Amino acid sequence: MNLLWLFLMIIVVISIVVMTMNTKFSRFAGWLSLIAPLLSSIYFINQIKYVYKGEAVTFFKEWMPIIDVNIDLRLDGLSLLFALLISVIGTGVFLYAIYYLSPEKENLPRFYAYLLIFMFAMLGVVLSNNTILLYTFWELTSISSFLLISYWYHREKSQEGALKSFLITVFGGMAMLVGLIILYSITGTNTITEQVQMVDQVFQSPWFVLAVILILLGAFTKSAQFPFHIWLPDAMEAPTPVSAYLHSATMVKAGLYLLLRFTPIIGQSEWVVYTIVTVGLITMLVGSFFAISKEDLKSLLAYSTISQLGMIMTMVGLGVLSLNNQFQNHNEIYIASLFAALFHLINHAIFKSVLFMGVGIIDHETGTRNINKLSGLKKVMPFTAIMMTVSALSMAGIPLFNGFLSKEQFLTSLVETSQVDIYNQVFSIVMILAGFVGSIFTFVYCIKLIKVPFMGEMKKQLLPKVPHHDGGGMLIAPTMIALCIPLFFFIPNVLGEYLIGPAIRDIFQTSNVNAYLPHISAWHGFTIPLLLTLSIYIIGTLLILLPKWTVIYTKISKKLEINTYYEKTMDMLDQLSAQSIQLIMNNRLNQYLHIIYIIFFVIIGFGIYKVGINDISYYNITEVTPFEIIILINIIITSIALMFIRERMTMTILNGVIGYSIAVVFIFMKAPDLALTQLVIETITTVLFLLVFYHLPNVQKDKPHVLGEIVKLMIALLMAVFVVIFVIIMQQENLFTKISYYYSDAYELAGVKNIVNGILGDFRALDTMLEGIVILIAGLGIYTLVKFKIRKGDPNERK
Repeated sequence: MNLLWLFLMIIVVISIVVMTMNTKFSRFAGWLSLIAPLLSSIYFINQIKYVYKGEAVTFFKEWMPIIDVNIDLRLDGLSLLFALLISVIGTGVFLYAIYYLSPEKENLPRFYAYLLIFMFAMLGVVLSNNTILLYTFWELTSISSFLLISYWYHREKSQEGALKSFLITVFGGMAMLVGLIILYSITGTNTITEQVQMVDQVFQSPWFVLAVILILLGAFTKSAQFPFHIWLPDAMEAPTPVSAYLHSATMVKAGLYLLLRFTPIIGQSEWVVYTIVTVGLITMLVGSFFAISKEDLKSLLAYSTISQLGMIMTMVGLGVLSLNNQFQNHNEIYIASLFAALFHLINHAIFKSVLFMGVGIIDHETGTRNINKLSGLKKVMPFTAIMMTVSALSMAGIPLFNGFLSKEQFLTSLVETSQVDIYNQVFSIVMILAGFVGSIFTFVYCIKLIKVPFMGEMKKQLLPKVPHHDGGGMLIAPTMIALCIPLFFFIPNVLGEYLIGPAIRDIFQTSNVNAYLPHISAWHGFTIPLLLTLSIYIIGTLLILLPKWTVIYTKISKKLEINTYYEKTMDMLDQLSAQSIQLIMNNRLNQYLHIIYIIFFVIIGFGIYKVGINDISYYNITEVTPFEIIILINIIITSIALMFIRERMTMTILNGVIGYSIAVVFIFMKAPDLALTQLVIETITTVLFLLVFYHLPNVQKDKPHVLGEIVKLMIALLMAVFVVIFVIIMQQENLFTKISYYYSDAYELAGVKNIVNGILGDFRALDTMLEGIVILIAGLGIYTLVKFKIRKGDPNERK
């Protein structure tokens, strides 16, 4: 089975799930959906042995080769690592959701269809070897995540959270698209593997800096980096399975994948390192600082996710200079940082998905996530307590758990890279200090996550419902995933050799990195990172045992919430938008037309100015017959009459006279097709106008405004002048290549003798089809308005 068949199988599963809507089989939607991630997991696990040997699984099919947009899929070391996370964690999440969601209360087919589309899109992102294909899947993740976050659309917070995440991530996606287009203009290809091989050409381009900045924007927004991190906490309004999937193992890792995939390109300049590391450390500090003050368990996990993403982003930034010829003396340090980033990325996906599922179990059984109401749950929910304790201790970096190993590698990367000569000494000190402080806050919120809900006596009087069991089937998936936490502490080099090593090898498309790959071990002797780790434990423990500092901390943290400034900014933009609309949209059609024409004249006038009309060498005027002169005089007289007539019906008829007169001119010019088209259009528009105006009040008594009539006259004269100028300019051979040359082979290419039909039906068939779709949508809208009338007494009720 190749990659295409895998994608087709997922699409088939999505279709089957959708078909279960509103049927008696809808309760089995979850089990049907489980087929897709399970099948995907089996496939990618089977590919490990081939990718480990250096083989890449590919699929290529031409799509739009003229602009180098093709269905180009590639499974190498890096994409395999992410595909395994998407599939394996996805299998656990789908299984967990089956027991979490109620078949009686929820629309299960809709939920699983959205979740499957998201999984499909994420696999597309990591498997795409074409930048435009990658962007297509990238935006599909934003759309599907919007649908998942707003799944409970009757909740206002769900709507707000979905909209915020959509706006921010789509903004970043569009910025990334521009950056990818710039890369295409530099390299002449959209194939990612070919672009990476043309690093020197990209770096020497004057557009290099802009392209990298735009790609960084795409990565920062998707991976919730400061200051774009504000969408992630609000996204917690989604059902817990969504949070466990999107915000631990998949969507938030897409930005990291993007940077890792383009590391050879972005790692050509020192300023990129400073940018990524600075953003990553600030994100880590902000996330860990605010996580401690949160009273909602999912909100706490959201900010902890932001913190961990900042930590991984920092390690990616420290490693982007790997194999750069200018800095090759420190390749071992840089490669170790990338290795640590990928290792912690795996560890984070494991323990964070377990924590989200655990919080979901608590919410499901107690009816609340508020830590002020939760305590003493270990007696009733022992398995959940053990599972979440193991995961939280791993995130805190405690020995015997996998998070300890990657946290040690993080501190080692900070210490070792600070000694590299490219870093400013002050920056090096600040970098280590920021990582150290962020790790202390991480330790504190991890212990809080264990201590508050599980220790002490249960506050039964504060709980919406008292738990009586430990979650039942919901424990299966998180327990299986949690077993990996101690397992990978004792056999971490299995991941290092079979997943992380091949991933780094295929990032740079060379096996030269194998000599620099580190060996993971829990003990490195008495080193500076060990001293930092012990200090983190001691200071973090003191902060937990001496809680008085939290009074001042809570007040400060509330004032520093960036989300508050975002909401104020959005409110201000809403007010500004409302005022602007009120200023422009005043229900006066004449004013709307005046604005449109003025903007049109400005743009066209600027174009004529740039082209120039001084170089006009000749213009050709066809001989005019007496009949044509009579018709033109009729058109002029009718046009002047229109300025003084105020009766709508008469105006419509005179406007039709002008249209029919133009059709007669086309006949005299021996253009029957144009004449026929003009007659048909003029007849339809005249009839429609007469039909509409028949039901509108007459304006015959309105007195014409002198200034308004002058403005109308000036607009008409300007339009006439512009048309004449266009006609003259278009006759100049030396300005532009005539587009008619492009259609000169219309008969051979399209088999048509009528060039107009050929353009509409073949050369611009896609444009014609889209115009037809627009008309169809407009027609459906009108039908809906007519069919579902609003009752006068109750505007919310439809007939």
